[in-house]
Order: sequence, then structure tokens, then C-alpha cells
Amino acid sequence: MIDLAKQAEEARRLLQVGTRGHAMVMSVRPTGEALDDNPQAELELCVALAGQEPYKVTHRQVISRVAIGGFLPGAKVPIRVDPQDPTNVLVA
Repeated sequence: MIDLAKQAEEARRLLQVGTRGHAMVMSVRPTGEALDDNPQAELELCVALAGQEPYKVTHRQVISRVAIGGFLPGAKVPIRVDPQDPTNVLVA
């Protein structure tokens, strides 16, 4: 089950303190979970931050069913990266 309160709190934190960057979507897989008809997806991302080598990360996030089409492999998406844990990202 998706813990909406926890995800929302973490999203707010990353929007405030996260390092801005972008990521290329490598793959998208549905998790089978949804929130208010919006699917949760598992994204394989190649993260690019200024001055660092790109790296891959697996990330789960609820994505608006209207926006899910923008998450096809090869798409570039804006992200925020936790400065203390580079594997903790938010697509924003």
C-alpha cells in the first residue's frame, strides 16, 4: 500500500533541499498500485547532475495518469536529488 503522507512529506523536503538535475528515463514498469486512479510506476533513471558522472537509480513514484505518457524510455525529466543520499530522488 502507498503511504501517501510519507511520500508527500519526502517530496516537500526534496523540493526544498534537493539538488536540481535531470534524468533520462531508461524504463518504466507499473507496480500495480495506484492512488486516486493515478498509477505508481517503477522508473529506471539515468541521473545527471552538474559536475558529476551520470548514474542509474531505480525509483518508485505515483505519476498523474495524464502525465504518464511523458515518461517513455528516452524522455528527460527534471529531478531533485537528496544531497545526503543520491539514490533518493523525486521527479519534479
